[in-house]
Amino acid sequence: MNLDSIDSQIIEMLQDDGRRSFSEIAEEVGRTEVTIRRRVKRLVDEGIIKRFTVVIDPLKIGRRIRAIIRVKTIMKEATLIAEKVKEYEEVNEAYFLDGACGLMLKITVYDLAELRQFLEKRLGKLTGVGEIETCIVLEDIKSAF
Repeated sequence: MNLDSIDSQIIEMLQDDGRRSFSEIAEEVGRTEVTIRRRVKRLVDEGIIKRFTVVIDPLKIGRRIRAIIRVKTIMKEATLIAEKVKEYEEVNEAYFLDGACGLMLKITVYDLAELRQFLEKRLGKLTGVGEIETCIVLEDIKSAF
């Protein structure tokens, strides 16, 4: 699907504030509320807008440690490992990467003790997990939240 400038403006406004009303959007882009409602429905139906959600700042709810973890896996176990890590509350994002990278996880935990527990007792115990490389986030430069 090709997005026109109106679709792009709608998406940008909803990304900035998903609670923004259709009437506010309509006023800003110079279209009717009905038009905006139809366009948003089309964007959802066609899978361009995947969902409306609330993004929580993990630091504000006490999750002070954020880490990016690279997990090398045995190839035949990679899909099973991915299914498991999707269930873990600590995992905010998970990706299969090309080449020798394996899986990349973005996690948030309350403290270093919880990070250690996650690495040793949960992730490290999964069949097929090989090398684990952990990088703790020191500062956001650009973030989704």
